[in-house]
Amino acid sequence: MTILITTPNGTVGRHLTEALRERDDVRYLVRSAAAAEALGEVAGEVVRGDASDTADVRKALAGVDRLYLAHPFGEQQIAAEGNFALSAAEAGVRRVVKLGARCFTGDGFVQDAVTGAHEVITGRLRDAGVPELTVLSPDRFLQNFLPAAAAIADGTLADPAGPGARGYVDVRDIAEVAAAELLAERPVGGEIEISGRRALTLPELADRFGSALGRPVRHVDVPLDDAWRAGLTERGVTPWVIDGLHGLYANYRHEGVAGLGDGVQRVLGRLPRSAEDFASEVLVRAARR
Repeated sequence: MTILITTPNGTVGRHLTEALRERDDVRYLVRSAAAAEALGEVAGEVVRGDASDTADVRKALAGVDRLYLAHPFGEQQIAAEGNFALSAAEAGVRRVVKLGARCFTGDGFVQDAVTGAHEVITGRLRDAGVPELTVLSPDRFLQNFLPAAAAIADGTLADPAGPGARGYVDVRDIAEVAAAELLAERPVGGEIEISGRRALTLPELADRFGSALGRPVRHVDVPLDDAWRAGLTERGVTPWVIDGLHGLYANYRHEGVAGLGDGVQRVLGRLPRSAEDFASEVLVRAARR
């Protein structure tokens, strides 16, 4: 058995890499020498290549039985993952574990580019005839709040997702589910919805962050307006990505209370990590840096 991991330094991928680091039957696809260095020492094989380059993809997939497929959100995501979907089928890859996103439920939603891209790629994997396909569909990542750790430690959680409640998920749980599906003799398969232990509003999440940090933290709602766009532009985010994020956050605001997924329980046989776990084990450490 040979397993190929794409985006091994990604938000989820780095934890999946940590889980598989000692295995010599794992191959890691990185784009640059810097990415290979960031990966650190692994027992398996590190190969360099571009996910958008068919020749690189075919080389990375040679002899692979199982594939973890992920790619950052961006204009090239569908092309890159779609390329992998077709090439994996051609190479005889038996099992694909695809990192997706939780779909919105209810009426009145306009398809956003973030969840839409995952639906397109999943459709291509199914059309390609992958024998064993697992699609991980997580809710919002708690780790996405880490870039704002300093501001949160100063007492403010600013976020544009609105007043609803979501099952914010610790990406360590996603990585453990991915590893289990990759290594299992018989995977659960199909769509696996992953969320945290309970649905929380942003003010409730801020309270939990504050308890771990030992100081009050308040939520500040960020309107999806020109100032929000300007702030992302100043950080180097492209207009296409900003439009996609606008659609995603607008859907968060529209959905209200999101349902909870049972993927962690189904695959791992335990409860998901809580927001309190994340805050005390991850956020506090990040805030001290």
